Amino acid sequence: MKLLILILAFNVTALFAADKINIMTEVYPPYNMEVNGELKGISVEILDAMLDHMKLDQNSSDVVLTNWSRAYSLALKKKNYMVFSTTRTEQREKLFKWVGPIIQTKIGLIAKKSKHIRLADLSDLNNYRIGTVLKDVGELLIIEAGIDKKNIHSISGKNVIELSFKKLNNDRIDLFSYDFYVANYQAKEKGFNLDDYENIYTLKEAELYFAFNKSTSDETIATWQSALDAIKKNGLYKKFVEKY
Repeated sequence: MKLLILILAFNVTALFAADKINIMTEVYPPYNMEVNGELKGISVEILDAMLDHMKLDQNSSDVVLTNWSRAYSLALKKKNYMVFSTTRTEQREKLFKWVGPIIQTKIGLIAKKSKHIRLADLSDLNNYRIGTVLKDVGELLIIEAGIDKKNIHSISGKNVIELSFKKLNNDRIDLFSYDFYVANYQAKEKGFNLDDYENIYTLKEAELYFAFNKSTSDETIATWQSALDAIKKNGLYKKFVEKY
């Protein structure tokens, strides 16, 4: 009997271990960001509340903070991996399993006001150098628009927004394709004068999600979605959004 109990206990432990999700993110303020060595932000606080609701032995301190390209690639390729905050698009739809939405977002093109750039059509982008973040939705939308790849200048790393605004300032790129709110939030934090820039074109209005590797069980996805729905109902979600 004791042997049977031990076997059952081992199997249950193995089951939960198999379902433990490795969580990845990037610096993407105000949704996910590092403050004094700790992860903070709207999505991070939502995540913590969800993990607490599910009574999982995880919290935001277990989240791996890295560059977007690496986080996205791991969630795409490795079992039991998840990346956030991820814009859900038609092209990405079948690549992941989704929990959300976390919040609405708007992706578009940012330029220096002094450039006076105006687009009559997206094909006009072929006349400009466009800065993007590798594998970010801002890059994806530019590629989908059929823009010549020689005009797309992609970068990767943890300080991509700061670097992109520096490239705008130094005329190394003409436009930066990114989430408006995130780009402007981070640029202000880094000391850039937002009056010098303008959002000239909206590429897409979308929503941010938690994106899980496709091999994640439907039961796990349902559990996570239920947790998010629960904190939206109990008022915690509204509290986190209003905080930022």
